[in-house]
Amino acid sequence: MSAPRPRPRSGRPSDNVISVTSDGPTPTNEGPYEEFSLEERPPPTKPSTRADAPSPRNGGGSGTGGGNGGGNGGNISCPSCGATNPGNNRHCQECGARLRQGPLPTAPRPAVQATAGVRAALAISGLLLGVILIALFFNFLTDDDPAADGSSTSTSTTVPVIVEAAPIDILSETCTPQGIGNLICSNLTNGGPEEYQVSWEETAANGIQIELTFREPMAITEIQWTNIEDATRFQQNYRARSLTILAQDSLAEVPATLQDQQGTQVVRYTALNTTTLQINVVDAYLAEVVDDNVFDELAIVEIVVVGRPVTPTTGTTAPAGTTGTTVPETGSSTGG
Repeated sequence: MSAPRPRPRSGRPSDNVISVTSDGPTPTNEGPYEEFSLEERPPPTKPSTRADAPSPRNGGGSGTGGGNGGGNGGNISCPSCGATNPGNNRHCQECGARLRQGPLPTAPRPAVQATAGVRAALAISGLLLGVILIALFFNFLTDDDPAADGSSTSTSTTVPVIVEAAPIDILSETCTPQGIGNLICSNLTNGGPEEYQVSWEETAANGIQIELTFREPMAITEIQWTNIEDATRFQQNYRARSLTILAQDSLAEVPATLQDQQGTQVVRYTALNTTTLQINVVDAYLAEVVDDNVFDELAIVEIVVVGRPVTPTTGTTAPAGTTGTTVPETGSSTGG
């Protein structure tokens, strides 16, 4: 590179500007280079006095105090170093700073400014929605079509059936003594008109023992005792008065008292689970002379035990109460 050719310079360094000139090809082996030199600053332009002269931009004058508001025809002060530049310069000729700076674009405000709590709630809601959708999807895949397999499932609940109390079927009966002639112990349970009779004067000391056996465990609720219906014959014979009753599940004999009346009367007695029932006649009403006749026999027409079967799977089904409890004498009733 050869030294640049000298150019006339101005005596004021602050009025120098950088200019680029090209003088064409240089001597051989020097190459085509552009030459940099300082030129004299053009003379300042006087403000126009014409009425139609354009006014400076931004309201600025043509002097040095225009700032960034001068037009192309005025001077502009550099906002960085304060140097005065021609109005048509975009950059400061002293420091190179940009002379005009338009307003910078601003980003638009977001439509919704979500706080941390709102963002957390949105995230949880999205997670729950995803879980629900997944559960519905798997439920749809695993759901069986009832029409496809042709089977149905039903749930049944076993409800215990409570059987109403009724006369108990007697398997066998045993009496001590056995009876007189054909007026024997089996007459007590066969439902016939024949009676069970014994000589009370001979058995009064030991009483009469009657034992009834059932086909299955039973819960007893009452005993129906039937005397002779005919009034004359009823009074001419001895009638049972005091009893003791003992069931298989009882711990002791329970006393009971019969009314001196014809027909059927009820003795309240409760046993929860028994297959046998023992009844002892320990006392009797005296026979009376009627129509000049009186007998020494004690007569019993029928004994009916009322209850219900015991259900083994659910335990005792008899009504709650104390085993062996009887109703007082005033609670007895007369049958037909």
